[in-house]
Amino acid sequence: MQLFTQLSFPFGDLPVELVLLILKYAAQPSFSQIAPYKSKNPYSFALALCLVSKEVRKTVLPEILHTVLLPQLRNVTAFVDTLRMQQAYAQQDYQFKFDYAKHVRRMWMGQFRLDLSPLAPVLLAAPSIAVDFENLGLLSGCLFHAWKSPVPYSPKTLMVTGTESMTRQWSSYIKTDHGAAFLASISNVISITHTTTDSTRHQCGICHRDSASKIYKLPEWMARAPLSNLQTFSLPIPHSAHTLAECEPTGTDMKVELLTFSVSKLSPRRRTLKELRMIQQMGSSPSDHGLLAASRLRSSFCILCQDWLKAWACGLGS
Repeated sequence: MQLFTQLSFPFGDLPVELVLLILKYAAQPSFSQIAPYKSKNPYSFALALCLVSKEVRKTVLPEILHTVLLPQLRNVTAFVDTLRMQQAYAQQDYQFKFDYAKHVRRMWMGQFRLDLSPLAPVLLAAPSIAVDFENLGLLSGCLFHAWKSPVPYSPKTLMVTGTESMTRQWSSYIKTDHGAAFLASISNVISITHTTTDSTRHQCGICHRDSASKIYKLPEWMARAPLSNLQTFSLPIPHSAHTLAECEPTGTDMKVELLTFSVSKLSPRRRTLKELRMIQQMGSSPSDHGLLAASRLRSSFCILCQDWLKAWACGLGS
């Protein structure tokens, strides 16, 4: 007697609309994967689906483009090459042409030295962007390129990572018309920046010491920026089950909260973690985005010990 019967799923018999919905769901990048992005591309399965047919490609591409990660030079180079290819397709009215700018909603740009002007149409169409502080100056070339043919700036949320350093380039950038116009369009800022002192402590392996006494303040770069339409400002703090407790390292993964303040609460005054929690408890903070899905590399709270790329890809700031 045969105990097992092999079943074949009649996928081809399903309605086209249902098939496309299944493919759209399957194409969502695996940002929450355990494996590092360097060893396993979170877009790999979606990219493979693009090879099935033209219709499948049209269905899958919006899922790939919703959140674009460009952490390294090789990533942005490949993306720019793709944009140039799409420009050629559009000029020839080729069947594989696709409007990338229409579908990119979030974009992360790491630290690299490169002219970003080819990215201008896509970058300025994304409602949310994340950029390394050292690349804020490089945005000038991208914005100047777009300034020649004025288009409305879509980015409303700006997340800034990397080392805070008030460079001459940055100071000059914020004084330009295109730089000031871009910053004036931003209504929400998330600061994941760190100081040179933080970097030194991290490199020396002592960033876990005295984490409870860490002082929080408005970043200097932000205090000088012409953010005339800013509404909220967010920064990460270690999560604690006890509202007024100080940092509580346990040797296991420590969750992180993204605390959001109204612009009216911004000030250069230095505050301790306990003071921030008291502000939150008293309701002075309008909202808080909940717990972040940041991967912990160490058991203590240190900006440089977090995998912010993964946290942002999984929805931080959205």
